[in-house]
Amino acid sequence: MRVFNQLLERFITLISGGLQGLVICVLMGLILVEVTTRYLMQTPLSVAEEYGGYMLVAITYIGLAYTWKSKTHVRVTFLIDKFPIRIKLGVRVFTLSLALVFSGFMCVAAWELVGESFMFGDRSGSWLRTPLAWPQMTLIIGSAMLFLQLCLEVIQAITRFIMVEEEV
Repeated sequence: MRVFNQLLERFITLISGGLQGLVICVLMGLILVEVTTRYLMQTPLSVAEEYGGYMLVAITYIGLAYTWKSKTHVRVTFLIDKFPIRIKLGVRVFTLSLALVFSGFMCVAAWELVGESFMFGDRSGSWLRTPLAWPQMTLIIGSAMLFLQLCLEVIQAITRFIMVEEEV
């Protein structure tokens, strides 16, 4: 089980951290080309604004799991820090379980959104007429990575809670 957890963590880090970094690099390149064409050739790229927006959403969603894993999400712990360890761990299991359920709903909603976009052939309103299902795929990827990361966190929290219970 431990080996599986480590492999899953590496996979999540690769997708959530690595893919996010790649998208950031592509976005920086797109902006560089946009600025260069605008000021040197007096003709801006008309794709930069639309695709830049898609990439910002991708960066946000794909980075959710990595942000969670690196513990850089906003936390408010001033009250819970005053409780005994058993209560802290119990609250952690509870709140992580709630987050897991929420991320599960997020996965389902993203899946339905992309499915409807494919079914109805939704396209952007710009002259590019980008099929929206493809940029929306990042919602599924990010939500799924967050769900998997939360699964690992719940398992670890339950294990710690059981270990503390056995010590008492």
